[in-house]
Amino acid sequence: MFGERDDLDAARPALYGIPPDALADERPDPRPEDARRVGLSRHTEEGAVVHFASSLDGAKPGHKMMAWILLITFAAPALYTLLLLL
Repeated sequence: MFGERDDLDAARPALYGIPPDALADERPDPRPEDARRVGLSRHTEEGAVVHFASSLDGAKPGHKMMAWILLITFAAPALYTLLLLL
């Protein structure tokens, strides 16, 4: 449905002789169930952010730092707009 690519033909090899579904089952899908249900995949802008953020591991310090950077990046414009409205 939404998560599947319909522009690739599975019957013939893709670029460099790799079939389109060759790497599909090798990595676990870290996306939340809601993101899968609405069709967000890593091939869309919003889905790429969801895919990246859901693949972060909270036990690793670098991943935790990246999560804080993402939080600040996405929250700063909203907080700035809220301060301007007050």
